Amino acid sequence: MHTIRTLGLLTAGGDCQGLNAALRAVTLAAQRDLGATVLGFHDGYVGLLRGDCRRLDRDDVAGILAQGGTILGTGRGRAEQGAALDDLVRRSLQQATALGLDALVCLGGDGTQRFARALAEAGLRVVTLPKTIDNDIRGTEVCFGFDSAVYIATEAIERLRTTAHSHSRVMLCEVMGRDAGWIALAAGLAGPAHVVLIPEIPYRTEAVVAALQARAARGRRYSIVVVAEGARSAADAAAGRTQKHAAALRLVDELQDATGIETRLTTLGYVLRGGAPTVGDRLLATELGLEAVRLLGAGVHGVMVGQQHGRLVPVPLAEAGSGARTVPPEHRWIDALRRLGACLGD
Repeated sequence: MHTIRTLGLLTAGGDCQGLNAALRAVTLAAQRDLGATVLGFHDGYVGLLRGDCRRLDRDDVAGILAQGGTILGTGRGRAEQGAALDDLVRRSLQQATALGLDALVCLGGDGTQRFARALAEAGLRVVTLPKTIDNDIRGTEVCFGFDSAVYIATEAIERLRTTAHSHSRVMLCEVMGRDAGWIALAAGLAGPAHVVLIPEIPYRTEAVVAALQARAARGRRYSIVVVAEGARSAADAAAGRTQKHAAALRLVDELQDATGIETRLTTLGYVLRGGAPTVGDRLLATELGLEAVRLLGAGVHGVMVGQQHGRLVPVPLAEAGSGARTVPPEHRWIDALRRLGACLGD
């Protein structure tokens, strides 16, 4: 067992469900298994840079397992505009030394993984956890926050279906996901949706129109179209153009003009990040947090705790922060949607 007397803990990047569950697991395990003092930094790496932290004890994490958000606060992007990465790393290490940190656990997405890697390469013992509703971190099959976001999106689709049926409308539901289509795919499959548009498969408007017209010809009174925020048309993809939300904003008019069917758009946005985590996210975040402490106690650091083939594994930070994990064309959810008759716009 490697000695960890003082353990730092922070949440960085966008918020999501399951953060508090992970904070609870790390705090309790660090105190019980390592006998460590836990310092929670406020507002992500900003708190680390400024030494803005507080001690976390059992009472501080009692009752937060099912609570959304993060009790430590979070932040996105570099702590100071224009600051060089080397300078931020140097100052972070100075604060870590001043506070007597033996190790740091960071909860975050790909940006968090990249900065954690820089800290690790500079000599700080770091272990990270994969959190993002977008589910796009490399080295893990699932991130906590994803299950909750898909649950919310699926429930929204179910609610949209009833009003769509009542008014014989096409309902577009835009979901988050950045440059990956994981949320759209899962919610579209579970919803279910009749059209699912994701960034990985550039869509043709005429293909979507044909699918909606075919449903109408069969007497279907409504259609549900799920659009990932990063979805783009084949023309935009060929030209190398990327613009978040462009697809949904265009399609709401294009589809109505082409089909003559009333079309409405609902953008879920940050609703997907809020509220209590699902049971799945509570379990995953807790297990990942416990494993992070176990790895540090065993002398393993410079890694992210990921899940692969149902097992928790240490993933080098170089891999975790190496870019977005997008949906592969052969993924089983894509195949399932096609076999069920859904249109993916191609």
